[in-house]
This record gives sequence, C-alpha cells and structure tokens, in this order.
Amino acid sequence: MQGLFIITGEQGSGKTSLLKALSTSLAQRGKTCGGILAHGKWDDNLRSGFDLEFIPDGKTVTLCESAPREGWIRFRRFWFNPLAFDLGKLWLTESIVKKPEVLMLDEIGPAEMENGGWAAILPGLFAEARHRLVIVTVRARLSEAVVERWNLSPAGIFEAGTAISTVMDTITATEKEA
Repeated sequence: MQGLFIITGEQGSGKTSLLKALSTSLAQRGKTCGGILAHGKWDDNLRSGFDLEFIPDGKTVTLCESAPREGWIRFRRFWFNPLAFDLGKLWLTESIVKKPEVLMLDEIGPAEMENGGWAAILPGLFAEARHRLVIVTVRARLSEAVVERWNLSPAGIFEAGTAISTVMDTITATEKEA
C-alpha cells in the first residue's frame, strides 16, 4: 500500500471528517495509521480554533484559537500555539519513524504555502509515499499550488464529502496495482 492521496475542500467542508473516517476504516482492515488530524472548533457557527489529534493514540493539543493568547503567534485571524507546532512536528516525525502503513496530515493550508506550519516536514512526508500510503488534506483553492510547489503526482484526489466506500475502493485498487 503506497502512494499519495489528497482530500480537498474548503473550510468546514468535511476534509477532516473524511480523513478520520479513512483512519478508522483502514485500522479496521488491520492497517497501522499515524499522523495528525486538525479538528475544528466552532462558536456560534463561526470557526473559533483547531485542536490537533495524534493518530493513533488520540492525544490532543490546542493548535489555535481566534482569541488572542499571550505568547501565541498571530497568523491571519487565528492565534497559534507555538508548542502545538513543535508537538505536531514531533508526532509526525515519530509517525514516520514508526513506519505505519498509512501516514496522514490534516491540513496543508496558507501557512504551509508561506513556509510556516508543517512546510519544513512536508518533503519528508511526501517522500514516504514511495513506501507507504500518505493521505493529506488541502484547501481546494490551494490544491493545484500544493501539487506544483512540491512536484507531486497524487494517485488520487477526492473532494470532501466523497463517500468513504469510493475512497476505500480507489485505495484498494491502487494497492492491487502496486
């Protein structure tokens, strides 16, 4: 099982939900998964922040909030927890070292396109697609730029909201071809 798959969509479209469902489905099929999910938090129908979740053990840390926090870094409308980025990079590095069959990253967005966020670890993560399945989420308006910037050849690109069965069928077909 190898190759790079991208789940794309705008904020709130279900990218994380699909990635989480894939993690669960793959684990149920006996596949080991590692990486991070970024769960959105909402307040009065407005995105108020994100929490990171480490796959597979479920550890969490607050990544960002819309309210200012002392010592946190402002990027656009959110205040980011610098320790969360350090922890997220550590979790991703640990995942790569442990060699799970599937690596997941949620998400590649504007920060990465400006050399922040997970940008430093992306080349190593993408290189892993030669040896294992790598699934990332990318904002729809950035998907072409991400593919071009990191010279990617995805095995598949799925819109958020695609049925889990469709994604699993495509992954399974790709696995049989390899």
